[in-house]
Amino acid sequence: MLYDKEVYHFLFLHFPIGLFITGFIFNIFYVSDYLNDKNDRLKEYIHWTMGMGIVWSIISITTGFITALELEYMNSIFDIFDKPHAYIMIVSTMIFIILFNIKNIDKRIFIIFHLFSVLLMIYGTHLGAKWADRI
Repeated sequence: MLYDKEVYHFLFLHFPIGLFITGFIFNIFYVSDYLNDKNDRLKEYIHWTMGMGIVWSIISITTGFITALELEYMNSIFDIFDKPHAYIMIVSTMIFIILFNIKNIDKRIFIIFHLFSVLLMIYGTHLGAKWADRI
């Protein structure tokens, strides 16, 4: 066999985690006005990290689904509803997509939703690590 069934998913899943958390840290600085003269730059960083996080999250979800099929964790796309790790990661990504596309929202409300989606993503990754016997 040329590769282990899990390798590609494990390779890709770390990118969205790092990008979404980094974007949230930028958001904390943005909301707190800690760097007043850099606010426009921080907003741009939040936008880019969230956008790239979404791209890598979609790739990670796709490779995770392929891995789940190959390891017979799932038999079809409809098995997602029985697998909390799968649907939590999809919901988290959907929230990030919505946040990415919202333009006119108070930055304090935005950070609350941003925090919720980051925490949801962290919980989903925890469930995935438990399923893979990593913890």
